[in-house]
Amino acid sequence: MKVSDLVTGLVLLAAAIAIFAYAQTFPAIPGQPYGAGAFPTVVAVGLGAFSILLAWRGYEARRRDGGQQKLIALADWTRTPGTGANFLLSLVLVLVYVLLSDRIGFIPLSIGILLVLFWRTGVRPVTGVAVAVIMTLVMQVAFADLLRVPLPRGILDRVLW
Repeated sequence: MKVSDLVTGLVLLAAAIAIFAYAQTFPAIPGQPYGAGAFPTVVAVGLGAFSILLAWRGYEARRRDGGQQKLIALADWTRTPGTGANFLLSLVLVLVYVLLSDRIGFIPLSIGILLVLFWRTGVRPVTGVAVAVIMTLVMQVAFADLLRVPLPRGILDRVLW
């Protein structure tokens, strides 16, 4: 999908305005010349400035080609049969993870979700199982051990290191 710089710039400008407005509600920090909203405000101002430039660039491009440039154009792959179903399946699997991760755990759910996605996209079963198991273990070590981000243990609570 290709989205015009005009549309992208306007969406980012709206986000910048929302961030700026919300940052103004943050409390002051006692004894500091600036409050908790200082950094988000600076980010919002920068984002707003660059989104205005992006929107202007998109507007100029549309004006130069006489308005022929589409604001949003779908890529060819979006018309491929099954693409919409794969997209919806991905959303459903994320929802399944959110709802069941505490009970089942990261490792079994990750392997299961990857296997379903690999099956749907035509990956050979042996390759799919190997990649699903290896990548799940890599993510478990990276997040739980190296980054110290607790992942749900679920049914493996007593077995995990």
